[in-house]
Amino acid sequence: MKFLSAIIAIALSVPLNLLCAQEPSLPANTETPSPTPAATSGARPTLNIPEIPLSIEPPTLIPDSSPTEPRHPRVPVLAKTAPALAELDAAFQKSPLAKAAEEQRLHLEWRQLQNQTTRDPEVVAAREAPTKTKTDREKRAGLRAYYDVYYAHMQALASSPEVKAYLDGKKAAALGSLAQTRVRPTLTP
Repeated sequence: MKFLSAIIAIALSVPLNLLCAQEPSLPANTETPSPTPAATSGARPTLNIPEIPLSIEPPTLIPDSSPTEPRHPRVPVLAKTAPALAELDAAFQKSPLAKAAEEQRLHLEWRQLQNQTTRDPEVVAAREAPTKTKTDREKRAGLRAYYDVYYAHMQALASSPEVKAYLDGKKAAALGSLAQTRVRPTLTP
């Protein structure tokens, strides 16, 4: 109860105009000031503008028409700026969506080739050979031989040069994963 009476006392002590969000009133309309006696007598008002020396000749806006210039200057002949229709078609086919669609198509064809070659007896034998080795070096050599056989079979089944190039990239990535970057390389003759 004491709390409620304290809030009421504070509310009554705050001026009412602070609680209301109103804009301040505008000043009363006053008459316009009368002109100064100097303006009515015809005398020029003095301005404090510094004098600018005119020692530099201003540029002319009209070009000099001397007899050495031809009356009608030649307009340079513009080369053909619009590309051929075939170039435009090629440019629009290389859009990001077209590249993504091409990448998806190549990936799908790669997966189909994987499914066809996985069950080949030569590929199965090459895949099982590294599991029977004793050292990591022999295992990496066996995996390199497996990837060579595996991708050679897929290259034989590939239908287009684009797919073959895609397979070369996949093979390089697979062989690159076998590299040991923290081991001193052995010299090869």
